[in-house]
Amino acid sequence: MKQLLIFILFTSTLFAQNKNEIDRELISFSLNEIAMLNLAPDNNTVFLNLNSPSQPGDPVSFTSTNNSKWVNFTSALAEGSPNRNLYVKIENGTIPSGLNLKLDISNYSGNGNGQLGTKTGTLILNSNNQAIVSNIGGAYTGYGSNNGYKLTYFLEITDYELLNIDNSEVLTISLTLTDF
Repeated sequence: MKQLLIFILFTSTLFAQNKNEIDRELISFSLNEIAMLNLAPDNNTVFLNLNSPSQPGDPVSFTSTNNSKWVNFTSALAEGSPNRNLYVKIENGTIPSGLNLKLDISNYSGNGNGQLGTKTGTLILNSNNQAIVSNIGGAYTGYGSNNGYKLTYFLEITDYELLNIDNSEVLTISLTLTDF
């Protein structure tokens, strides 16, 4: 009988030595909604020029400077918020008669991550908001050139009869990242 009692005391001591204690801390964090937008390489002016042909009977040619930009963004959404769209429109100025100003949007490229959205095709720009990338969730494109969506502006002649080569316009194009 004494041997049994010693065994019971030994096992209860063993359990007491291996007892785990758990202590808990509460950790709280918050992330605000974020909608940030940038053009790269920077906000230099895009120049699109119509040039006189070098030979009679040849069409007008185009030259451009800085006609491509990369749009970078960061987006964080509150729970239950709708996904965002990236819109473009002509904010100020008028396209000269006989011309269309077009915008081509490339596929996403870069080192970003998340729900980067879906691009549209080539658009004819006007004064109405037009989605160029839709369904953007929580995401970031990466910063600077070669990250995000490449935007390439170019002119298209729609009616030679309406062209007025002496006409020059300065346009303001706006890009908006929003959830409407």
